[in-house]
Amino acid sequence: MQIHHWRSGGSVSSPELDHDMLAMRLAGHAKLEQRRLGQVHRSNVFPGNLSLHPRQVESCWSWDRPGSIAIARVPQTLLAEAADATIRLPRAAQRLRNCFGVRDTFAETLIFTLARELQTVAHPAQLLIAESLSCALSAHLVHRFNVGDPGAAPMTGGLQAHALGRVLDYIHGTPEVVTLQALADLANVSRFHFARMFKRSVGETPMAYVERVRLLRAREMIRSGDYPLALVATLVGFADQSHFGRRFKRHFGYTPGELLRRGATPLAEASPQLAPMPQGSMSCVCN
Repeated sequence: MQIHHWRSGGSVSSPELDHDMLAMRLAGHAKLEQRRLGQVHRSNVFPGNLSLHPRQVESCWSWDRPGSIAIARVPQTLLAEAADATIRLPRAAQRLRNCFGVRDTFAETLIFTLARELQTVAHPAQLLIAESLSCALSAHLVHRFNVGDPGAAPMTGGLQAHALGRVLDYIHGTPEVVTLQALADLANVSRFHFARMFKRSVGETPMAYVERVRLLRAREMIRSGDYPLALVATLVGFADQSHFGRRFKRHFGYTPGELLRRGATPLAEASPQLAPMPQGSMSCVCN
């Protein structure tokens, strides 16, 4: 995803592309003219307005005032993977509709969240969050904006025990940044299936689990008294100590400094122990 800040009106032309392109207004309003597939569409656009530019189609855009816009390139491989995982549709038949302007609450929320995340200071879960949001958005696009408008296919089951064991061992054992693709590869399933199956098996999303593992590791390091807080933040993968402090307090209800000052004195815990939870109702990052 790219974020563009326009200081004035302007225009741009796009040749035929080998991928779909999704654009959403982030800030400001404008009169927008789009030319695509022999049609001219003029409208007033506001934050949240979505336009979908299908692949292999030329397009021209012009606008009359400043603002910000997010443009997401949607690779066909990702859409095909989403179609296989979420709807009854052969790969060859998957194709998104041309949309000059539409409001879609779910897609709007995902894009705003992804744009905000990409503009924050880097942290251990950032890549995992971006991948998960991209998967969710791709799955939603093939379901909501597909030319064939197919129905959703059901998903069942969690990860097999041996696959879950490999994934958990990796998460707990590696100090490196964990990606959704790496976890899915360990489980030998697609990213789309993995996000669903992991939550059914463990009770929370992969990104939430990874972050909690890092923070629990940080808490033990602080309790040992052997590491300064800045080093703890670095060792568990946070590039920014203030962001580490905010996430730590959100999970445990107290700051790293408060824990350091109290030493080994037990504090009320706001986070359960890390262990696979019983299977419950399925909730998925990919709609």
